[in-house]
Amino acid sequence: MNSKARTVILVLLSIVLGVMIGLFVIPSGGSNSFSGKGSKIDYILSLIDSQYVDKVDMDSLQDEAIRSFLADLDPHSVYMTAEEIKKENELLQGNFDGIGIQFRIIEDTIVVVQTINPGPSQRAGIMAGDRITKVDGKNVTGKEITNEKVFKLLRGKSGTKVSVAVKRPGISKEINYNLTRAAIPIHSVDYSGMIDANTGYIKLSQFTAKSHQEVHSALARLKKQGATQLLFDLRGNGGGYLDQAIDIADEFLPKDDLIVFTNGRYRGRNDYFATSKGLFEDGKVIVLIDEVAASASEIVSGALQDNDRAMIIGRRTFGKGLVQEQKSLPDGSAIRLTVARYYTPSGRCIQRPYISGDPEKYYTDFIERYANMEKHTDTISHADSLKYKTKKGRTVYGGGGIEPDVELPYYVYKKSDYYSTLLQKGLIYKYCFDYVDKNRESFKQYKDGQDFLNRYSIGENVLQKMLNFASEQKIDKRPLSSAENKEIKQLMKAYMAQNLYGDEYFYPSFLLIDEDVQKALPYFKK
Repeated sequence: MNSKARTVILVLLSIVLGVMIGLFVIPSGGSNSFSGKGSKIDYILSLIDSQYVDKVDMDSLQDEAIRSFLADLDPHSVYMTAEEIKKENELLQGNFDGIGIQFRIIEDTIVVVQTINPGPSQRAGIMAGDRITKVDGKNVTGKEITNEKVFKLLRGKSGTKVSVAVKRPGISKEINYNLTRAAIPIHSVDYSGMIDANTGYIKLSQFTAKSHQEVHSALARLKKQGATQLLFDLRGNGGGYLDQAIDIADEFLPKDDLIVFTNGRYRGRNDYFATSKGLFEDGKVIVLIDEVAASASEIVSGALQDNDRAMIIGRRTFGKGLVQEQKSLPDGSAIRLTVARYYTPSGRCIQRPYISGDPEKYYTDFIERYANMEKHTDTISHADSLKYKTKKGRTVYGGGGIEPDVELPYYVYKKSDYYSTLLQKGLIYKYCFDYVDKNRESFKQYKDGQDFLNRYSIGENVLQKMLNFASEQKIDKRPLSSAENKEIKQLMKAYMAQNLYGDEYFYPSFLLIDEDVQKALPYFKK
């Protein structure tokens, strides 16, 4: 390279460096450096607020800064805005303020699936199948309507008023209702009932402030109905309040059995023991778990497994064993800071491994594991260091999550691509909803949901009409196996029962084709 070319390159480099590091102003007087008083974060935010060239949303900037450095700790230390706290508290406290409906958005329209008892909508006369067309006089149909927008429109402080207009099939004119919002209960026990003469079933979807009360009531009711053994379903239950998990586990364990202990750098060890108040301390118990069951669900299943009180059946749980304490901030927001870890009675840490500062990998690992379950390749290496002993000396394993005593494959049998497509696109549910909607008069021959379950069956003609409906949605019609034919009919009956009478009558029909439930039941005899 000649000297002239070298000179040109040096000049260009000096220009680039000048752009990168030279274009800033050094004030002629006064301090322009951090004094060391207060935190660097406060100083930088103050500097941006007072001197940055453009106007900045400081609240949003602070929120993102807090989220960023909490993410460097662990996957469950988080920052939550006041609005996020409000939404979660509604769920965990077991109620929210609104008009009391369950709805789905079908073909850009808000359709009432059922009204909640008790609630303003039910008292006013709104019915399943009604289409909500206006809220406070404004049109609410069209592609822009979302679940989030519906919540904002219909929820509100108890005692406030809202008007809704509905279109009811068979009636030409809109019907107008003036409703007063009220506290609407949220139940964490989705369903409880008898599967057979001896077997009770409880489906718990989350651990809210009222979960123990609901489970206790369900247990008392099932025992009166003759339940001597229980299938306790925690699949899909992501957790909730620690005290509720402890109280629910206490229903099954004798006095002084260790339920769980926590341990943290500044918190020390805290042990939680069963009392003498358990309502179901005798009789066989099977707990159903899956890959989504986490936190409080893992505390309950781990306690019953380690104390040899229940057989755990299903798939390895999520592995959320970090204890958070909520610290409120002046604007209503809060941080949830990890202060300890959960351990099962045998000493297993529930938390699965993670890399600090990489929360994305923590969740992508879970997604990959979920995909592996479909391929039946979700395996764990059992090192000697991960072996623990139950109360009676059985070997159980740590390493994150609760590993079941009996593993159920993700798919016990493989559904055909055709059947899977019908499920994934929601076409079976959609057809059943429309069918019930158009034939409500004919269903009045059944005096209640139980009468419907006892007497109604899906005919071959109704099944074929559903499959023809799917064809109209550009799903190529293909032959069904005899097992699939039978199962789809049962699923259709469950959906129709749900739309006509509510969840209480969905489960008795659906559990007959729930693969995990049907595979678990024989273990009561072992």
